[in-house]
Amino acid sequence: MNSNNLEYAGSNNKKGRYVTLIVFLSSFLFYILAVLPIFIRRGLPFFYYGDYNVQQIPFYIVAHRAVRSGSLFWNWNIDLGGTMLGDFAFYLMGSPFFWISTLFPEAAIPYMMPFLMALKYATAAACAYVYIRRYVHKYTYAMIGAYLYAFSGFNACNIVFNHFTEAVAFFPLFLLTFEELMKVDDGKEEVSIKFSGLPFVRFALMTALMSVINYYFFFGQVVFMVIYFVIRYALSNKIKTTLVMMLRAVLAGISGILVSAFFLLQAFAGLKGNTRLNNFVLGYDMFVYPSEKMLWDIVKSLAMLPDIIGKGTLFYTGTVKNASLAAYIPLFGISGVIAFFLIYKKKKNWEKSLLIACAIIAVIPLFNAAFSMFNSAYYARWFYMPILIMCLMTAQVAERGKSPQLKKGAVVSVILFLFFVLVYYLPSRNDDGEIVFFNMTENTEIFLRDVMGTAILCFVLLVIVFALPKRFKKEKELTGRRVSWRDRIVLVVVMLSCILSTYIPLQNGSSIISERGKKMWQQQMIFNKVTVDMSDFCRGEVDSTSTNYDMVWGIPSIHCFLSTVPSEIFDFLYGTAGIKRTVETTIPVNRCGARAILSARYYMENAEISKNRVFYNDEGTEGYHFADLMNGFDIFENENFIPMGFTYENYITESEWEDLNPADHDYDLSRVLIISDDDALKYGDKIGMKELTAEDIANDEFSYSDFANECKKRAQTSCTDFVYDTHGFTAKTSALSEDTLVFFSVPCTEGFVCTVDGKDTELIKADYGLMAIPVTAGVHEINVTYIPEGFKLGLILSIVGIAFLGTYLVVILKNVKKK
Repeated sequence: MNSNNLEYAGSNNKKGRYVTLIVFLSSFLFYILAVLPIFIRRGLPFFYYGDYNVQQIPFYIVAHRAVRSGSLFWNWNIDLGGTMLGDFAFYLMGSPFFWISTLFPEAAIPYMMPFLMALKYATAAACAYVYIRRYVHKYTYAMIGAYLYAFSGFNACNIVFNHFTEAVAFFPLFLLTFEELMKVDDGKEEVSIKFSGLPFVRFALMTALMSVINYYFFFGQVVFMVIYFVIRYALSNKIKTTLVMMLRAVLAGISGILVSAFFLLQAFAGLKGNTRLNNFVLGYDMFVYPSEKMLWDIVKSLAMLPDIIGKGTLFYTGTVKNASLAAYIPLFGISGVIAFFLIYKKKKNWEKSLLIACAIIAVIPLFNAAFSMFNSAYYARWFYMPILIMCLMTAQVAERGKSPQLKKGAVVSVILFLFFVLVYYLPSRNDDGEIVFFNMTENTEIFLRDVMGTAILCFVLLVIVFALPKRFKKEKELTGRRVSWRDRIVLVVVMLSCILSTYIPLQNGSSIISERGKKMWQQQMIFNKVTVDMSDFCRGEVDSTSTNYDMVWGIPSIHCFLSTVPSEIFDFLYGTAGIKRTVETTIPVNRCGARAILSARYYMENAEISKNRVFYNDEGTEGYHFADLMNGFDIFENENFIPMGFTYENYITESEWEDLNPADHDYDLSRVLIISDDDALKYGDKIGMKELTAEDIANDEFSYSDFANECKKRAQTSCTDFVYDTHGFTAKTSALSEDTLVFFSVPCTEGFVCTVDGKDTELIKADYGLMAIPVTAGVHEINVTYIPEGFKLGLILSIVGIAFLGTYLVVILKNVKKK
């Protein structure tokens, strides 16, 4: 571009309109260039590690399959079953990038993933550019700030959590629409309640979008905007003006929430009761981090290329394993922020005040936890918001050229990096008490790559700040908005730095898994699949080396790695079996009783990968025998398999069962149904089931042979027909000799309704979280239908929100025409 024609970065000149597109396309290209060496070396599909392989890709495939087939309500292949929005709202159902993937065939999903990530990076850069260009004079520095934000250490660290980047990508637009709404009253002495025009509609729509994209990140964004509002607007305006501004924001925000209510109510219905929501930060943990290393780790995240999730290096503790602790800005580190503080050291400035507040929040656990609903687990997943402000500061400082403040900032940034390198060289004692060197880090190979990359960037930073001329000899002095050759060089260097800053974390993650591991992952999960007899509904299970493979194969499973499943699954596992679930359903290998009542039929042990082949070594679950070898998996079949929909001869109340240790009475799950004390009073005299007490079970020796016989009895009473789909299931009972309860191992969530022979029938919560249906003697047709909780109310509220915004828009457009 001709520098003489470039104008103020925030202006709407014709050329300026194309810069956003240039930023978008170039950022897409930069991410592809960063991952290209891995493509060349390891081939496609792209393989990373951890959650990326065992969650992100399986979830995309399963959700893609569900959307393409119209199965948008209940999904039988997610754990013991779950609602699509409730289970996947946090991961992908609100992501525009996921919905783009549904336009392509399922086989393309594993190949598309890195290109979708490139698209997210491009969106983040474009949105950041639109935000930052209002604060700088030259396009080049708005572009620099945008690239720094999109390719920050936070995004690179969280590539393993594919779904985090959506919230990061659109946040600058969210903040921009908030600022535009606040501008209606900001700085005015006299204010009145009046229409705020299009800014109100834009902020409401962005609120709706951000809440749908990811409700967890949206909560943190609301917390950040409250802090932002107080620091930037409330402290500099009169009380009346502040209240009016607050009212506008609240009304616009509520309008946006109403628009998105159809999505949000269903998502929250699937989330409520999740045990992770009850783990609040308490006691000393509210004020002090569990390890003094934490504060140093936070500082390190500002000074160096980021650690990757689960593979920390220096000052690493288990607390930050999945915390997303990363805040590094490519090339500049914190040099631009330090320079900004030096420039405004005697002046009040909202950016400076906001960053100070964020620093205080980061080092006080209670304040930090506020962004995660005060969860006791440590997360730094809100850091991308102050990073945006840091990138804005850096762009403004860099635009000044060779300022003495930036020189000081660069020196401090490099010294801070060198300090962490020095710590690596410090002597320490090993487990034997011997003094050793180079033993201060975990995952040393990853740390050394980070050191090498950061060292290169520090050297380039020093060259730019100290050696690069302020202007070239042939170039006349440029003022204001014109771009110099120095500006262009800095821009190009930032581009290259962003590529390097992303390549190293990509390499760190990709290198964790061997070539053979990648090959087997592709062959066993994506390209081929295990097929088993599914003529009768049944569930399978894979070993820990192949988590969620069966999800991709389309086999319902009792082993599932997914955080957001119905709360009834948590209740069932803990109440019935004494198993505390957090992010994964895993039933101990010795629990044949739990497997039997869940209609678990197959166990698939990875013969190619697994080093601890317990089933192959005859140490697996009792009653399983070898059936086949397929796709590298030993398939074992359960002799005690009970088809779906069966009856019991006995029941026990929850209060009695709680007097027993579930781990010691796993066999007994085959002969006794657990129901609540209230349901026992209600149905005890109406059903032909005998009530057992804790004493009855404790005093009765119940052998494996007895257990196997009970499983056969249960199987004989199972439904003769069981058909399921996204709307629920239909079943035909066997010929029942007396009134009883028919048990289905389906989470008894809100939204299920039941009819027996066409008559409305109550669903009973059995085994703490699953489903039992009262029936009379004989053969019956059972129809259980599912409409997600919050579906109807959410639809009504969304219609109200859309109608309100539509009416508001019509009114303001009429006012515009009058004027």
